[in-house]
Amino acid sequence: MNRIVFKPIGIVEKGLPRLDKKKSNKTSRFLVESQIRVFDEYVEGLDGLEEYSHIIVIYHLHEAGEERVRVRPWGREEFPEVGVFATRFPWRPNPIGVCVVELVELDKPYIKVRGLDAWDGTPIIDIKPYTYHDIVRRPKIPWWAEKRWEELSQRWNYKEIVPWLGPYE
Repeated sequence: MNRIVFKPIGIVEKGLPRLDKKKSNKTSRFLVESQIRVFDEYVEGLDGLEEYSHIIVIYHLHEAGEERVRVRPWGREEFPEVGVFATRFPWRPNPIGVCVVELVELDKPYIKVRGLDAWDGTPIIDIKPYTYHDIVRRPKIPWWAEKRWEELSQRWNYKEIVPWLGPYE
């Protein structure tokens, strides 16, 4: 098989704060405004992006760590061990992250977004507009993913902070 090589088109300059394990300072990614800087040679590729409310950001999970084939979601014993491809965890053969984010502001070469699950220094591989073709109403998910959604939804009041997400009508 041929080797696949990607080059970054930008970088996260302001991302999620890193979790301090000694403190409980974790916040919802949907409350954090992040900033991506697109490299000069790709800035023209941003033309027209401001017409969208949401975009898809594809990035390299450059600090993912060791690859795993099976994982226990969020390390919780009550959840079943599943294959890594049944999760969104970073320990994958190809550590690629994908997020649908709210486009807050486009001021070339900078893109401000809300909802990005990436740290400072994360390489951006691609950016795509979010369109009607990307919407799935009421997707089927496993019980443990639904339980985690409900926990986070209640904790962070998702209906208010991200009304465009989730199984809501």
